[in-house]
Order: sequence, then structure tokens, then C-alpha cells
Amino acid sequence: MHWLLSSLQILGEYKTEQNDRLTISSLLTDDDGRVDIDGNTDIPHKLNHPGHAGAIFLANIGDTDRRCSSLALSDSSPSNEKLAACNDASDDIQRSPQYLAPLRTVPISCLNPNAYGTVSVEDAIARKNVRIFRREGSNWLITPNDHMFTNNQLQQGLNLGIDARDTRRPSGWDGRVTVHFTVHDREDVSRQCEAASCSHFMLPSFSFGPPGSHHCTKFVSAFDGALAEMNVNFPLFKFNASDDIWAQDFFEPGYTSMPGPDGPVTLRVMIRSAQDTRVAGRQVFEYLRAAGTGAVQHLGGALSKAKKYPAGRIVLGSHEGKKPYILEYLQAQEIQDPLLVDVDWLAVGHVDEMLQFLPANNSLGWVMLVPDPQEGLAILRRAQSAGHGKTCAFSRQNDTEGNLSDLFGLPWGSRGVPSYTIDDLLSQNELREANANFSKRIKATVGVIKRETGITDADIYGLPVVFRTGLTYPPDVGIDPERSGSSKYAGSLYPATINGLVLRNTKYLAPNPWGPVVNNGDIMADAVSEVYCRLGFKVGFVDDWNSHHTWGGEVH
Repeated sequence: MHWLLSSLQILGEYKTEQNDRLTISSLLTDDDGRVDIDGNTDIPHKLNHPGHAGAIFLANIGDTDRRCSSLALSDSSPSNEKLAACNDASDDIQRSPQYLAPLRTVPISCLNPNAYGTVSVEDAIARKNVRIFRREGSNWLITPNDHMFTNNQLQQGLNLGIDARDTRRPSGWDGRVTVHFTVHDREDVSRQCEAASCSHFMLPSFSFGPPGSHHCTKFVSAFDGALAEMNVNFPLFKFNASDDIWAQDFFEPGYTSMPGPDGPVTLRVMIRSAQDTRVAGRQVFEYLRAAGTGAVQHLGGALSKAKKYPAGRIVLGSHEGKKPYILEYLQAQEIQDPLLVDVDWLAVGHVDEMLQFLPANNSLGWVMLVPDPQEGLAILRRAQSAGHGKTCAFSRQNDTEGNLSDLFGLPWGSRGVPSYTIDDLLSQNELREANANFSKRIKATVGVIKRETGITDADIYGLPVVFRTGLTYPPDVGIDPERSGSSKYAGSLYPATINGLVLRNTKYLAPNPWGPVVNNGDIMADAVSEVYCRLGFKVGFVDDWNSHHTWGGEVH
């Protein structure tokens, strides 16, 4: 799953009033992340293109030394608003100058001894959201609109930096600011305006392990083992302050970035899901923030990232035409135009149940994977035709403790592995009809993605799956009673291999599907591995049956 966070942008206009002998030029980072005062790369461009689109600066919302996180954990129970309000830029102290965008002025000579300069932001909304600092010795000091720079400082040239207190917001600040540099010399005034824009915030992929309980403890151990077997040495962060096992359902990782002299300057940003009653989401503020890592929320929706959008597009699910709460926040970033797809036919209704995007060496740079229920049933039929109809439909064995007997009969909780055979499964007419209907819904979504992105069938791959219906819900989780136990909505019968973890560009960790074993091989797992192998990925499998699958989802 992937995203964008808000970049800030400075747009420029050049204006000189009355005093033509002055050359006033306030310069921000160019595409190379450098400000060239002495050379000829920035100043001629500034003078010849006074209406240029300006530079980019960052929302400096990390948590250096975990100051805000510590306050959140020490407080009895701060509100969601108070939790999100604290960050490195929430006051006037510069804690992380490495995320400042440079703002410089060209040295000015021949000024009257009483001349002075000001650097200001006149728009009230932008002024509230932007901080400008001046460099004095080793310190960065906040610079309000009325601060006066002396004649001597103007002759030396000003060394300033700019950052933002927040990202772009819908119906609020749009991330743009005009910075005015004004020189007062006797009766003459010269002014330059620089417009800047807050860096858009974007989404890469990220995931963490679930918290304790017997089955989750076993899963985490198995997960560690799977990573070791695949020679992947990623640190595993465990959310232990909540019983919510769906880490990627209560937050998504993103980033905000601007050019720097030595390459992109990037701040990671964790985006809490738009579910204010989902307490687990508060953990992104309490445990994930640190130096170089911030967090945001826009409370009131799972996401994925996918011709002309170099940072990709965000794909969101829509239920019965209703728009996700977080849609307007993502639209405010202006970079990854969100694309809505129908997920109302899914019992849980998350995009990652039906869409996966992987890096690829093709013209788009990516391929798309979707569930293929017709192929899932075809695999079972081929096994049946080969004389394996009496083989158990599931190869997993029940655990010695903690399993309940019926996969379908109980709302939530650990359930035992069904004992029916391939013949039994294929004899269920309602299951076959439901999968045919779900296949049509998937094809409709594929059509939307094709129209919007230009992807063709050659870069779309189907993963075998068999959907079940009748998923039931407890009465207190906010689900419409009509959806509970309904034959209209899909959940994955076998652990859904599309809902796994991309570890590297060549490795993928999937839930173990526990399909029928024929000729010493799991026919579902083998079919999945073959698809990923064609894409250059080595697949590892991890058992999430009791930790995730029987609770309506998978590890992701």
C-alpha cells in the first residue's frame, strides 16, 4: 500500500518599486536542492522567470528525541486532537534543521546606513502554518513578520530556512505560501516575493507484526522464521499496546520529500486511518514517531498505490458509492489523484483483498495482480478429474489447543480447519454461483484500472482464490446487520495469498493457503508460486490461519 504526503511549494514573483539600482533576489532550493548565490545557475533564472513555480519545503512534523511521544504516553489520555498537535514544528523552536528548505538573499551593497529589510508572510492562513528561521551562529531563530534585518546583514546576504507546521489540509491551508522580502532604503522600497509549496505526502509499502495472545505469539515466531528462511533481515516492530491485529488497517506509511544538495531529503510520515474510534491508531503517535518520522491523522478505508502520475495513484475502496473519509485529505495533496473502486461485494471491503501492485521491468514500471476465483475452482476441478476428489480440501491440521470446530458457524475467533473433501466443496452450488458473480465484480474493477492507468491485459495477473460467503459479525462492530451472514459478500475461503508482504523487489511473503496436497504438493501454493515466479519473485509462506485468517483477513 502506498501514499503521498503534502509538500510545500514556493511560487515566485519579482517586483522592484522606485529603486532600480537595487538587485533584490531571495532564492530558494532549485531542483538540485542547492542555492547558488555566487554562481550563475540560480540568479539569472530568477530574474528571467519571475513567475516561476517556486521551490518545495517540508512539513517538519517529526518527533526529535520522542518528546511528543513521551508526553502522549505520560498523559492520562490525551484527546485525538492533542495527540496529533504536538510535533517538532508545533512551537517556535527549531529541533530538526536538516528538514529546513534554504531561503537566501543576494548581498546588497550601496544601501543607506539606516536601511533595513523584512521577510514576511502576509496571508494569515499561510503565516499560521509556516515558520521562517534566520541563522545566527549555530542557532536557528524564529523570524516573525516584523523582524528587521540590519544594513550590515543585508549587505552580507540573509541565510534563512523555511518549514511548515502541518501538511496540506482540505478546506484549510493548500500548502502554498508567498514569502515577501522587502528592503526599506530611505523613501525607496524594493520587494521580492517567493512562493513556496509544502511537499506532497506519498505512500510506500510498510507493515508490522500483530501483538500478543497465544496464536499471535506463535504467528510472530513463525513470521520471524519465514524472514530468516528468505534471508530477509528486516527489524520487526510489534504493536503490544493494543489487541488490534490489523496493523495496516489502522495506519499507512507515507513520506514527504524535497530536493537536497546530496539527494532527496525525506521525512517519513505515518498516516492514521480515518477511524477515530479505533484506539489502536493512536499508537502511530505514541510509538512510531521519532526523529525523521512524523504522524498525521484526518478523522472523519484501506489504501493502495498505483500514465501521467510519476508518484503513482492512490486506490481507495468505495461502498455503495460512499466516499472514504480520508479522500478529501488525499485530494488536498494534489499529486496522487485518488481512484475509487467498488469493494462493496467484499465482506470486509478492503482494497488489498483484491488488488496488488508489484514493481516490474515494463513500460509502466509495475504490474497488477487480482484474485481469480474461476482459476481457483478450476484447480480443484482438475484435481477432482485426476482422481483426487476424496482428498481433504485443506491440508492444514487442527492445533492441539485453541481451535473451535466450525469455520462458518461462529462470529470471529479461532476456528478449526474444515474436514470436507474436494468433492464436498465442489458440490456446493451456491459457492460456485457466488464465485462466478465475484469474478464479474473483479473484472469490472480491472476495467476501471485499465481505463485510468493505461495498463493492459499483458501486465495483469490472476491469483487463484476461492471465495466463501456467510461471514458473520458480532452485533457491536458497526456492521449493517444485513451484511452479517449474507450470501452476497465475499471472504477468502483459503488464506488469501494476494494479501501478503512484499519484502524486496524479488521476495514476497504470502499467507500459507493450505490447499489440497496432491502428489506431495499443495496445489494452491504451487499455483501461486508459479504466478509470482513469472514476475521474478521468490515466494515464502507463513501460517496465519488462527492469528489472522479465521478473523476475516490475512497478514499484510
